[in-house]
Amino acid sequence: MWVRTIMNDAKKNEKGPKSGNMAQAIEIFALVPASVFLSVAASALFGDLAGALCGVLAAALFACALFLMFPALLRLGAAAASAAISFFIAYSICGNIVNALAGAMYIAAGALVYLGVKGKRPRTKITVTLACFLAMCHIGLIALHFLTKTGAFSIEMVSSAVDAGLSEGAHLAASRIPAFSAIPDADSAAYMQELVKNTKAMVPALFALYNLFAAYLLASFFRCAYNILIPMANPGRKKIKNKYWRLNISAVSAIAAIVSILASFFVPSQKYPLPSIVLANLAYILAPGFFVVGIYFMHDKVFKEKSGIFSIVLAAGALTAAMVLPALLPALALALVISGLCATLAGDVKKLVEKAKKALLGDRGDDDDDDDCID
Repeated sequence: MWVRTIMNDAKKNEKGPKSGNMAQAIEIFALVPASVFLSVAASALFGDLAGALCGVLAAALFACALFLMFPALLRLGAAAASAAISFFIAYSICGNIVNALAGAMYIAAGALVYLGVKGKRPRTKITVTLACFLAMCHIGLIALHFLTKTGAFSIEMVSSAVDAGLSEGAHLAASRIPAFSAIPDADSAAYMQELVKNTKAMVPALFALYNLFAAYLLASFFRCAYNILIPMANPGRKKIKNKYWRLNISAVSAIAAIVSILASFFVPSQKYPLPSIVLANLAYILAPGFFVVGIYFMHDKVFKEKSGIFSIVLAAGALTAAMVLPALLPALALALVISGLCATLAGDVKKLVEKAKKALLGDRGDDDDDDDCID
């Protein structure tokens, strides 16, 4: 496990001399201000894609900085000081407590990555923990936004704000996309209302996917930054290998995804709106994880160690599908999701088969004939 390798190397460095490492000191004094600067940029651009990217970069760099600090009290002080500095700088620039807290949130996320690795947790648990942390922080920031603006907070207020945002987006799309302008005026209002209603039903899934994607990017950026920066300061530490950088999804999640997808075909949305929304959201939330596992599965089984060729083929295939026949893109995504489901269930199915063999045939000894052995 890659986390064990990192922590074993960290323990070796903790036992060694902690002074006189100029490269380590330089990296600490470079990474911490860079993390604070990026977190402030994330605060100023909170709500935009650029702001989210600045935030995950800030968290990844700050997690790397914590690996270079000794002892533990210094790490705690650096985390608290960095979050406080980010908050006050962002508040002085934006004048908004919500934006200021958003920047400090990413500093805390970086500390969470460090604690996850220190606790020897696998990468999947770290990613899920980060996604849950970001989701709870975003919910808190949304509530704080309404409290500071109106002095009250309720689910109805969030629902009304979502309706207003989606309606504005639908009308903006109608004015700029030719396909919308072709709709007759008599049907335009009803069509827009139905579009907003259907999109609103997917908001919970989109919110969960946003946080999952941010957590996945954060973990990936951390791995890249760690492999580049840490060996420069501590040549004895090993890099995180690709084979240890895998998502592991449980069979329960795979079964839940399959059941939700199959059940959605037999639960009409017009007759059962709430169950249909729940099933659709569950399928949308679980599908991206199996999409990523499907990519890993295809890489390992088809292209093996030729990762460069695999990336080129995958990018070329997606680009060709997008330009020549866009309908192939959903088919390609579905194929990768199915591959991920199969790869997830394969190990558990094999274990069940082995248990069934032992239960039916018994545990045979080594002195049995070769013809009686079952491979």
